[in-house]
Amino acid sequence: MDAQENQGVTNDQTAKGQPDSKPAKRKRSFIGRTMRRIGWLAGGPADWFGRKSVRSGAGLIGKLWQQTRSAPQRDSRFKVDEAGGFDLAATAFSYGMSAQALEQRLEQRRRMTFTISYGALFVALLGVIFWVHSAIDEPYTFARVMMVWEFLPFLSLFLLVAFYNALLNFQIRVRRSAGWREFLSTEEGFFPR
Repeated sequence: MDAQENQGVTNDQTAKGQPDSKPAKRKRSFIGRTMRRIGWLAGGPADWFGRKSVRSGAGLIGKLWQQTRSAPQRDSRFKVDEAGGFDLAATAFSYGMSAQALEQRLEQRRRMTFTISYGALFVALLGVIFWVHSAIDEPYTFARVMMVWEFLPFLSLFLLVAFYNALLNFQIRVRRSAGWREFLSTEEGFFPR
């Protein structure tokens, strides 16, 4: 009897008359997969990033520009007093930990920023040495001048990472929020410890 009832049911439906939730996947052949990959590679940057039209690409650029121009949201659980100093008791309470555990985490973060700052500074100085060596060693051509200008953003990136982590290290050391001008003009010691 069940066989007679199910004769009118198509392959896409179950015995209850409901459509099948999982359609059968068709596996592509090796040639089909290869041609799809080659087509994607030959398509160009618009296809590579999944953007097929100028309008959607412009929308993406607009969103990225807006994200870079907006200030990052500050963690509301980290509390500071009116003078900008860290309120460790209130912060520890809002994070659900003891003040001693927060002190240990701040000390661990201070050591981490110390390591990152000096590591990025070392990579930047090593880059400057290789940059100067290659600029002096090469014959004076347009390609050499372009190489010098193309390498500057990478040096700037490592120097900015080193400076940012040194600033964080300073803020953790003095236990208050401080700007970059105050960091540069401090008498307490400029280098991370």
